[in-house]
Amino acid sequence: MTEKMKTVCVGRYLIDVPDRSEISLSHERIHGFAIDTMEESETEFRQRIAQREAEIEAHGADARPGLEGGMVEARDLRVPGMVGRTFIFGRSRGYLMEGDRRVNLESVSVETHGHIGGLSFSLSATSTGEDSARQAESLMAQLRLRGEDDIPATPGFCIWRAVFVEPLPSHKNEQVAMHLSMPDHPDLVLTLLSVAGGRPGPGLLARSALADANASADEMLRVTKLRSEQRNINSLDGEEMVERIREFNFTTSYTLSWETRGAESDVSLPFLSLQAQAGINVRPSSPPPGSSLHEDAVLVLWDSIASSLRLRKGGPPPRSSSPPEPTGPRLGAVGKAGEICPQSGWWRCSEGGPGVDVHGGQVQYLRKGERMPQALLLPRQTLWQKLKRIQPSVEGPRPTAWTLVDQRQNPRRSTAVTLVAAMQPASATQLPVSNDHHVALGTYVRTGDACPASGWWRCEELHALDGTRWFQRGTVLPAASFQVPAGVFGKSAGPEAIQRRSTWQLMRHSECPTEQGLRPSPPDSMAAGEPPALA
Repeated sequence: MTEKMKTVCVGRYLIDVPDRSEISLSHERIHGFAIDTMEESETEFRQRIAQREAEIEAHGADARPGLEGGMVEARDLRVPGMVGRTFIFGRSRGYLMEGDRRVNLESVSVETHGHIGGLSFSLSATSTGEDSARQAESLMAQLRLRGEDDIPATPGFCIWRAVFVEPLPSHKNEQVAMHLSMPDHPDLVLTLLSVAGGRPGPGLLARSALADANASADEMLRVTKLRSEQRNINSLDGEEMVERIREFNFTTSYTLSWETRGAESDVSLPFLSLQAQAGINVRPSSPPPGSSLHEDAVLVLWDSIASSLRLRKGGPPPRSSSPPEPTGPRLGAVGKAGEICPQSGWWRCSEGGPGVDVHGGQVQYLRKGERMPQALLLPRQTLWQKLKRIQPSVEGPRPTAWTLVDQRQNPRRSTAVTLVAAMQPASATQLPVSNDHHVALGTYVRTGDACPASGWWRCEELHALDGTRWFQRGTVLPAASFQVPAGVFGKSAGPEAIQRRSTWQLMRHSECPTEQGLRPSPPDSMAAGEPPALA
């Protein structure tokens, strides 16, 4: 999804998104004026504006205090290359008391409409002064058209299909929101909100801490915080929160947030809020389907988009024919216990050797962002210790050194546990009658139901040993298998594995498990490849 990206201009900022994503802009405002854009011909524009003018004039002249009046003034918009009209209407009068003194109040509504190049733009405001009409006309004079994917070469404020170029009249507030959706991943949405001139409130982490304090124990058990920290993105100081949520229907969803508070008096430093969700249902009345992307893929996509957010300083971004070199440490990089792991992957411990094992293995999977552990050394047991069921352990006097030996994003491990096989149905009536390829990719089927299409199905249980498996159409989908943690002597007190019902998601149609395409993926363990703690 991130191999080919495109750049989108949102207000005064740029952000890179997947090329096949669908983008829209909304909630556009500048200097207190709401912005509306419409595609239409000049003839349609003139007819619509004439109808709007007649509608306002039908309210009649302002005659009595306290009543909203009709048209105060209508005039042509005098902007080169643009046709349009400005309406000042709806005069409203009132008063308020300041002690014994009466203060009279008066306000009007203002609309400025312009048409250029097949697009119509409107700036509108209510409860404002008559001088706002001049401000709206000055803003309209700075409006320039642009293509949906064009990045303006001059500084300014981007809206849909246009940009207000500098120098703009003095103003203190701007607002725009970008919405992203993926046609092949309908459960994934992302929003970028930019609001300049607002008064900053409590930060993201403070609001999250307050929500946690008021949450029930059940809610806290279903939510896992993957990230909760300060994060600077291209000189923008902000806060990040990433959560994994176990829904009531046993699906997994993700919420990802990043915010920077901005400056109240600087439109180039607005409040920015980047929000993403994976695993939601576009129909509010339906249960969440669960994330169509694996956790690692969600985080990679999020980091790819979030890290590209930057201020547009004027001029289109450089286009390179080849993708940039991946950031992060290369193979052979060394980190020490207590430091933050800079790269998810397999790291080799410098400790251990003949007669001394390392708890969890000499090569372990460590996740980016977690603290690198101090190795726990397990010397060989003496005969007396074996009889007493004692396993000695010791930590080295110096921080353990870890060397990066494999940069695979997913922890991979082999298991000797035999997975539950798919069963043939008890009767032919259980066979689905639809054609395989009529079953959409991403379809979910539960354990015990008949498989509707031959192909590769992914187990939705995050800690299951099954990963992605091939099932034949008509077979009964099996339960998922889970490894039982080992005890001190490397064996569990009961069975090595347990099974329970799961949900399977169709990833690829395939009539035969040997066809070229998806291969069975090894599972992720609960602790990202780290062994369970000693009993």
